[in-house]
Amino acid sequence: MNTRTASHATLTTLLTVPVLAVAQQPAQELGTVTVTATGYETLVEETPSSVTVIEADEIHKREARTLGDLLRGQPGLATAVDGSVGSDPIIRGLKRDQVLVLVDGVRINAMQPPARGSLASYVNVDLIERIEVVRGPGSVLYGAGAMGGVINIITRSGGFTDEPETRGWSRLGITSVDDGIRGAVGATFSSPRNVLDISTAYLNTDDYKTGHGDRLQESGTEQQAYHLHYRGRLAPGHELAFRAQRDQRDDVWYLASRTWTETDGARPEGLNTHYTPRQTRDLLKLTYSGELDGAWAPQVEASVYRQELSRGNYDWNQQRGIDYRTSDTDFTTDGARVQTELVPTDNQILLLGAEAWRLRASPVSFMGQPPGYQPVNRIPLVERGRIESVGAFAQHETYLDWTTINLGLRYDRVSGEADNAFMVEGPLDSTDRNLGWSAGLTWHLDETINPYFSLSEGYRSASLLERYLTYPYSDGFTWLSDPQLDPERNRTLEIGARGRLGDTRYTVSVYESRIRDYIGGQVVAPGIKQTMNLDEARIHGAEVLVEHAFDNHITGFVSGTWIRGENRDRQFDEPLTQMPPPEASIGASRTVARGWQWEARIRAVASQDRTADTFTAGTERETSGFATGDVAVGYRFGPGAGFRANELTFSVTNIADKAYREHVNEMTASRLDPARGVQDVWAPGRSFGITWNAEF
Repeated sequence: MNTRTASHATLTTLLTVPVLAVAQQPAQELGTVTVTATGYETLVEETPSSVTVIEADEIHKREARTLGDLLRGQPGLATAVDGSVGSDPIIRGLKRDQVLVLVDGVRINAMQPPARGSLASYVNVDLIERIEVVRGPGSVLYGAGAMGGVINIITRSGGFTDEPETRGWSRLGITSVDDGIRGAVGATFSSPRNVLDISTAYLNTDDYKTGHGDRLQESGTEQQAYHLHYRGRLAPGHELAFRAQRDQRDDVWYLASRTWTETDGARPEGLNTHYTPRQTRDLLKLTYSGELDGAWAPQVEASVYRQELSRGNYDWNQQRGIDYRTSDTDFTTDGARVQTELVPTDNQILLLGAEAWRLRASPVSFMGQPPGYQPVNRIPLVERGRIESVGAFAQHETYLDWTTINLGLRYDRVSGEADNAFMVEGPLDSTDRNLGWSAGLTWHLDETINPYFSLSEGYRSASLLERYLTYPYSDGFTWLSDPQLDPERNRTLEIGARGRLGDTRYTVSVYESRIRDYIGGQVVAPGIKQTMNLDEARIHGAEVLVEHAFDNHITGFVSGTWIRGENRDRQFDEPLTQMPPPEASIGASRTVARGWQWEARIRAVASQDRTADTFTAGTERETSGFATGDVAVGYRFGPGAGFRANELTFSVTNIADKAYREHVNEMTASRLDPARGVQDVWAPGRSFGITWNAEF
């Protein structure tokens, strides 16, 4: 069996075994597979990049409300915190639009403004089947925005069956720290020619307690989700799939924006907070995949989609009990992608593709003025703003007895324009021509060590809001936009190795990223940030993950991340702004087909005093080091009473009830005023949780 065939067989096994039964077979024996890293099914061991796959069994054990909760503690990953659910993922010091986040292959970044942590809140955690994280530039396959890495969130779905069959699943849980309740249920109706998946999920949390014992005001939220996925076999080797998704969150407060204002004419006196009363993500996607006749065994996949995010951006004054600034905006993205997988020889794969997408938005704000501050003054912030991207790519992979070689190239044309933008000087149109490339090699020495090497360049064109929206953002600053921002370009050299020593597996990597024209916000006056390009930024670091199987059921792990970022602009000589500190985790777990199982982990994070004091005018804060511990104990029942499988898990997070805050936090020290209700954004304290997962 060649590598390509083995990869396809492995992934099929992973995705068709019932979720709760996957853990009955050691993952090491199956081999971990990724689709995101290469665009087709590939063993992680054969990719020349650092890849993490978080499987369903691990997701089910975690008390997570957002994607950020699941990623925190993974090597090279961190989160930027801007509230309870505002937690954007960070890969190797790059965040927000520098990291591409996909939901079932569809990008959501086009809707993300600066300094507003919400990327991680657009999908319900209980509907996630697996998460694939690829570190380093991924622009060859995914274009603009994938300069720092790619996170692909894959939602739950079933597969074809030899006979008509109906399966169901459910998940229920409660948490003490926020008086939270959650529930999800789904069903799969399958046959040899058709598969229909329907699922829904609900989450409701109140304000959570911090390690100090105080409730963090407005940290609660409510979320509802509805997903439908259909697959149909048109003929042998040909398949049509359709997805429809709606994810909705209510009461999303960006707590790092909270400030007490004496009076400044633009904001009423009192406690002011930016929030979203409701945000919804709606997705419609149609996909065709087929195996065609002819030389090189072509396999074609083509998809079209429309994704719409409706979001309200409101500013609330507590003393008056009014919204003094409101804005309701629909961000609509239409996209299409086609790729063809070719096999010139048994040991080669050639991937050719093209992709196009267009984002449109026309945000309008209503602002209040003294003395009443009623939001009646209509201001069209951006009129017919749009970003369009068109690109083509090619990737070639060669499998040899001693090595795997991967080469890729992509060209994108990204253009932005608007009819008008409030307080933004023209010209408003601009076009970027971006070239991304990658070269990687995996050396198959023996089981003990398999080194890999990659050199790649990714890019990111400025977002619609960075170009055209001059507006008070949730970090407490008014950002001055710039339609003529140059695209960021990240060239990364990574050297790593994977291997196995007896029952111990390991992955280690070191890297350096040189980012030209880094886009950031420099504080140029009190309360004002100018969006600008830095000449260059450099980030270098190291990551390690070691896993040891003590027996067939108990596995331990140790992971670590060390990172340093520097601002290399000629105006500055200081650390790069908002870089995560080094951290390490250690843990162990016991997994069985039936009986008691458990998991325990400790996460230790170093103090962070490497702040960008000049670039941020002293508003970036130092943080103390901290360590937290989590434990979960559960019992897995065998089939019976109408269930194929079910398990009950009791968990405790932040066991020591530590009071700590993540480093990358938009709350500035100058705005803290506990006496007037401006709390620091501390992390949740100790929480007890009970979760029930079932398959029937």
